[in-house]
Amino acid sequence: MAALLRTENISKAFLFQGRLMPILEEACFAIEKGEFVSILGASGCGKSTFLELLCGISKPDKGHIIYQNQEITGKSGILGYMPQDDLLFPWLTVQENAMLPIKVKNGSVSQAMDRSRELARILGLEKHLHHYPWQLSGGLKQRTAFLRTCMMGSEVLLLDEPFANLDALTRILLQDWLAEISKQLHLTIVLVTHDIDEAIKLSDRMYLMTIAPGRFETIIEKKQFSDKAERRQVKQDILDHLIRGIKEV
Repeated sequence: MAALLRTENISKAFLFQGRLMPILEEACFAIEKGEFVSILGASGCGKSTFLELLCGISKPDKGHIIYQNQEITGKSGILGYMPQDDLLFPWLTVQENAMLPIKVKNGSVSQAMDRSRELARILGLEKHLHHYPWQLSGGLKQRTAFLRTCMMGSEVLLLDEPFANLDALTRILLQDWLAEISKQLHLTIVLVTHDIDEAIKLSDRMYLMTIAPGRFETIIEKKQFSDKAERRQVKQDILDHLIRGIKEV
């Protein structure tokens, strides 16, 4: 099957104290329609930068981003993006926060209201549409941020450590919720995470990044860990990879 989204030799550097610091170097990535793919790597290897390039917040110095066989390099608003912090506006209700992507595009307010209610029902937020962020638990805030990301209308969602700031129990519950919702809504998901168990639990495939300048060194398929023993071995292999990255810093 052809990739729904792919990158071709993406490179990016930032100016730091008068020097160009390479963050990504010839990073090649691909995801098929309906896949759930995780990206793991040591802190500072360029995982979040890679998502920002995919969604058009930043533009690569070289390389190409291809979506549905069309070049989207440097174009924003095409792929759904959920940063680590929920970035909800405290003076807006759940529904008003969710409708922002459509309002920014000058879309139909009535259609936005209908769509937000429909998605809120699916995401378990129907009873909270008129609540404000300060009235919500951490888990409900993340669901609201996810709702707003879905309202962008893309079948591809880029999630940057969405559960990093949550307690352990809420995190596990939302992992199960995300796995179910991604199938129900037929989403294609790219997840950046530091949690190896989370990646193994949710992913069809996992990409491991080298330390900066980051590039994808290893791809692990779900079929490689079909039983508990294989799962433990895969977890250890990933842990060894991350430790090597830290030691190389």
